[in-house]
This record gives sequence, structure tokens and C-alpha cells, in this order.
Amino acid sequence: MPGKIWTREKLLVAIRKMRCEGADLSASSVQKSDSALFSSARSRSHFGSWRAAVEAAGFDYDAYRCARQCWTRDKILDGIRQLHDDGEDLLDPQFKFKHRSLYLAACAKRYFGSWRRAVQASGLSHEKLRERHIWTKERILRTIKQMGHEGKPLGWAYIETHKPGIYRAARRKENFGSWAGALRAAGFDAHVSRATARREERAQMQLDASAEATQVETDPPEVEGQSQSEVELASTAPRGLSKGAS
Repeated sequence: MPGKIWTREKLLVAIRKMRCEGADLSASSVQKSDSALFSSARSRSHFGSWRAAVEAAGFDYDAYRCARQCWTRDKILDGIRQLHDDGEDLLDPQFKFKHRSLYLAACAKRYFGSWRRAVQASGLSHEKLRERHIWTKERILRTIKQMGHEGKPLGWAYIETHKPGIYRAARRKENFGSWAGALRAAGFDAHVSRATARREERAQMQLDASAEATQVETDPPEVEGQSQSEVELASTAPRGLSKGAS
């Protein structure tokens, strides 16, 4: 299958798109991320060099390189605070791509060594930001209370269908063990019907029974007159050697 045919116009569009997406336009970075675009831009039939291609796209390559190389701890912290104030999600998986230069600088050993430490150093709580992505017990209770005050349905059938994330999280043993348990903890006992409690109790019993059945299947069978260690040894012995000589 033939590769993409680059023209000067297509190259300029691609470079501008990369810059709008916050991509690193340094030669070393583009050569790794899109070697075909990089090579085509440098060909004599197009721009002759990567610098010329970037400048033809409307960017000051020298100023861009300087901006990349002039990070300081204070500039990194100011950048993090500014993006947070602008409503950016600092822990969004796409953040490191949208703001690659800032992210890489913050993670550099000479500055903070990791994004978590940089966020903490900026005065923001990494754990509170993390709550937006992980269902902690506190977040579950806060969400249930908010839904209750807004008059939204709290029945398990509605939640399981429309809010599966919080429903599954609430039922985990390390959280509340069931949706009914989460409602009680949030102060919404009236929303827990007997039918709901019985249903969730049966579901939990089925899960426990399934776990026990799995454990039984993986355990070696016991033979009368044999100790557990003898059974395990027999199960691992080669065929023909597990029986005594007749």
C-alpha cells in the first residue's frame, strides 16, 4: 500500500494542526512521532529543512525553541496553577499530550521528577483532583447526597442502568458492599426497600458461592488415609510413579 503523498500545502496544514494540539514541534520530537512528515518537509522539493517548514507554517522557530528550553521551577508551577484556574483537568489522560512541553519539564529529574510532585508543589491537592477519576467512599456519599437533594431517582434499577460506575463502586466490599449499604451510609434509608435489600443480599451470596466453587475446583482432592502434603505430592508426580510397585 503506497504511503501518503505530501505536498507543501498538506505539510503546512499538518504542522499547524500539530501546533494547535500542543504537540512538540522540535525536530527530534517530530522525527520520532511522524518520520514521514519530517522527512518530506526536509526534502529539497518541499522546504529543505524542518526549520524552514515550521517558519513557512507561520511560527518563529527560534522563539519556539527558546520557550521550550527556558523552563524553571517557578514557570512550571505558574503554568500548572494557570491551567487549573482555566478549568483544565490536570489528571486527564490527554493532558500530557495537549501540554506536552509543560508535562515533560515538570517530570524532569532536575525539576520535580513526577507530575504528582509538581502538582503538589503548586499548592493543589493531587488526591482531591484524583477523586474526580476514582470512586472513593467520600465521593460516592457526596454524589448520592447531591442526587437526593436534586430529586433524582436513587433506586438500584435506575442507578445500575444510568449510573453504572457509582453502582459498581458502591457494591465493592472495600466501600459499602451493596447499593443499599451506600444509601444507608448517605442517610437515605427510606429509599432502601426490603425487596432491594433482599435482591442485593442474594446477589452477594451468589458471588460468594461462585468464589467458593472456584476455590474448590483449584484445590487438589483429598484421599482417605493420605495427608494433604501427600496428596499434593501425588498430584505433581509423573504418570506411572504415583502408584506403588505391585
